Amino acid sequence: MNRIKLKQITSVLAGISVIFPLYAGDLLPAASAEKAAVSIGNPFYTQVTAPVLKPLWSFSTATIPSSLPAQSITALAENGKVFALQKNYTLAALNAATGKKLWEYGSALAPLYTYSKGMIYGVTQTGTLYAVAESGRKVWNTSLPFSNASSIHPLGDKIYVTQGRQLAAVDASTGKLKWKIAEDSNYEGYTDLTEVDGVLIRLYTSAGVLTFPSIIAYDSKTGKKLWEQYRQSMPLTIRDGLVYSIKSLEMLDEDPVNRKVLVSIFNLQTGQLQGERNYRWTDNNTPPDGGFRSGGVYGSAFLDGSNLYVMQGQKVAQYNFWNYTVNGKPLKQWNQPLSDHVFPLYKVIQDRLMYYNYSDNSLITMKLANGQVISTKQGENPSVQMDIFGRTMYTGQSDGLFHAYDLISQKPLFTVKTASREFQPSLKTGNILIVRSGGKMLGIKLPAAIQ
Repeated sequence: MNRIKLKQITSVLAGISVIFPLYAGDLLPAASAEKAAVSIGNPFYTQVTAPVLKPLWSFSTATIPSSLPAQSITALAENGKVFALQKNYTLAALNAATGKKLWEYGSALAPLYTYSKGMIYGVTQTGTLYAVAESGRKVWNTSLPFSNASSIHPLGDKIYVTQGRQLAAVDASTGKLKWKIAEDSNYEGYTDLTEVDGVLIRLYTSAGVLTFPSIIAYDSKTGKKLWEQYRQSMPLTIRDGLVYSIKSLEMLDEDPVNRKVLVSIFNLQTGQLQGERNYRWTDNNTPPDGGFRSGGVYGSAFLDGSNLYVMQGQKVAQYNFWNYTVNGKPLKQWNQPLSDHVFPLYKVIQDRLMYYNYSDNSLITMKLANGQVISTKQGENPSVQMDIFGRTMYTGQSDGLFHAYDLISQKPLFTVKTASREFQPSLKTGNILIVRSGGKMLGIKLPAAIQ
């Protein structure tokens, strides 16, 4: 009986559905949907499929004031511990595996500190340099005062602190101020420092309409200036009392076809020029306006072990740095990614040259074995932070997802869901990865396969 009634009702409704449109034209308004001028669909999109890992713990860190662009350290991970600057600007040490707080230190600390040989060296907001042991024991503090300090460098038996044109040296054991200097207003100081055989070298840039790099050498014991060299970059290396530094050739040698990277050789103690090396190539891919392009892929170099890699526009060449001959040919050459948006990272990782594409925030690798160029996979959304530890690449995306990939195969390894689209550089100690997002640290235990 129910089936028959259902069929009858269905038949009646069907009849109404046919009759109603025929006789209700005056009762309903006519449809007039506006058509899009352009309508294009894309059914293809990227979706990363990987196990989702949950954090072992989370911990909030300090917010960096916009007035302190040079000070941006709120967490370090060393020796199974995480040293974090808390929201009240005190330093806290955490067990990296559990997130348990081990100790706290200080007050009104600045977001600038570093770790070296079981010690943490940092500055307060008023510019006092402090040293605290890994155990949380206060060792010493010294007023510089560098309230806008930009870097801290433990080198040898001293701690060097930079602030603009100023530079201070402090005894690492006692905290005693050894010396403090300031270059004149013609220079602006960078944070790059190196010390070899009692000579400290710092990178500066000259002020004015035209700016070029300069290196200045000091006696590390007294701070006395030993020498300076204009148009020179930080040393590629220092060996047997000689400093090897690339010279800036802008407005000196701007031949767009017959190109070269010039390496100057100086005496470490006196700064006297001892010789020069020219790594030459011919560039037939000049821009339409015949202009001169230099730096990055268009003319730069870096040293990795004994291998010097020279970026030559369309090519990248490898030389044995310690077997230089005049007009010598490179040991190897490869085609390199060439674009105004691509910049070399001056690193060799897993036998690959690394490049960064600024147009889409992606990593490009070039295999030294065969020259194959590979662009890293993009996730669901653009990456805002990228880190590499070993053969694993970690990316934080603008949608808050954090992915791990095998750098070689590009296979997704795991995903972490965060609550923020903001990421800071990741940290790692042992088998614990510290994901930093939205003012929080998330402790992630790494799978055994990628530790």
